[in-house]
Amino acid sequence: MKGLFISIEGPDGSGKSTQIEYIKKFFAQKNIDIVFTREPGGTAIGERIRDIILDNNFKEMDYMTEAMLYAASRAQHVAQVIRPALLEGKVVVCDRFVDSSIAYQGYGRHRIRKELSTAVPRPKYIR
Repeated sequence: MKGLFISIEGPDGSGKSTQIEYIKKFFAQKNIDIVFTREPGGTAIGERIRDIILDNNFKEMDYMTEAMLYAASRAQHVAQVIRPALLEGKVVVCDRFVDSSIAYQGYGRHRIRKELSTAVPRPKYIR
């Protein structure tokens, strides 16, 4: 892949939005267009999944369901937005990515770490 992928991670209120604005200005000053996106979301399908994840009416959502919804949103996001942009040599800036899932769904929900590593087959990456 020829492009550049930058993910901005951190808890709410940590200054991610501020850093994203600095990054946008940096690339704009160099006349480099960037693709800005976010997780969960970033695509029409991802936004629908985001609505489900963030809906407070689904308090009974199992922790594994939540993790799989994030993974589904990310898979669509990578296939539809991130990978094509990188293959075109573009800079992609993403407000959260897999590190947030590891922190929130993995370590934040202590028991999921081991289960995710055994419940889901490891992906085979295609170059």
